[in-house]
Amino acid sequence: MTTVTIPKHLTGKDLILVPKKEYEALERRAKFAPPLNYKTVKMTKAQKRELESARKDYAKGDFVTLDVLKRDLEGRNSR
Repeated sequence: MTTVTIPKHLTGKDLILVPKKEYEALERRAKFAPPLNYKTVKMTKAQKRELESARKDYAKGDFVTLDVLKRDLEGRNSR
């Protein structure tokens, strides 16, 4: 049998015992949850058009990776 010692600063609070794998899964899921003070902003029609255009370009494979962009910018700055 395993003995668990609870620190005094945690006594009197609600505690839950969770298996480590479940806790790690909850941590991973929590990274994708929006923060509590998360605000949504409505897009303008122009922004929606730009987003749709960008999605179509991406679907066609017409995009630049960050590595390529970085290399291109470094090349321009070294001249």
